[in-house]
Amino acid sequence: MADRPILFSAAMINAMLAGRKTQTRRLIATTKADTAPGQILIFEGPRFGGTAYRFDSRYAVGDRIWIRETYFQRDHWEPVAGRQTKGGRQKWAFVAADDEILFDPPASFRKGRHSADPATVAWHQRLGRFMPRAASRLTLIVDDVRVERLQAISDEDAIAEGVTCWVCGGPADGTSENDCACFHTKAVAVASYALLWETLHGAGGWDANPFVVAVRFRVVRGNIDQVPA
Repeated sequence: MADRPILFSAAMINAMLAGRKTQTRRLIATTKADTAPGQILIFEGPRFGGTAYRFDSRYAVGDRIWIRETYFQRDHWEPVAGRQTKGGRQKWAFVAADDEILFDPPASFRKGRHSADPATVAWHQRLGRFMPRAASRLTLIVDDVRVERLQAISDEDAIAEGVTCWVCGGPADGTSENDCACFHTKAVAVASYALLWETLHGAGGWDANPFVVAVRFRVVRGNIDQVPA
């Protein structure tokens, strides 16, 4: 078992908090490394003459994953003495005023360093990739890991991805109180997931049908260091 961080968008965080998201799919590349414990083998094509693919999955059953997400913190910026960016500009450091973290935006906040007033302490929006482990509020416990082609996703799996209906914007699981002409049929879920994938990976991403690692998990509301190993 291992502890790992993972990034999720605000929409996917909300889906988890609402109990609608219990799966995620991430791109995975084949490996030419020698067979090792934990490797996943996929065979495609006819019994004779098919192709075998091997993958080193970065996830395993029992892993704990702590979520990184957009957050808000009070802080200011200070120049780093003697340090410059690759472009030759002054490097700046983000200095937190305290340990308070918000996940809902405060009444006013800055989205980045204020060039004319960097030293004033203010609420700032911080990207999830900067979130420290101690600030994470959600932990995922991995229950299942498999590798498959992207388009192998089932209706039920697409629903478990927490997608919203591409027709009306409601949950694609038939639980919306405001049904529209699509009636939230299961088939809508796969179409909605395909649109979400293309939003994240660009036009043609769905049709490319790449290999993905599909991770099923249960969501624990709490910091990873408060969750039993």
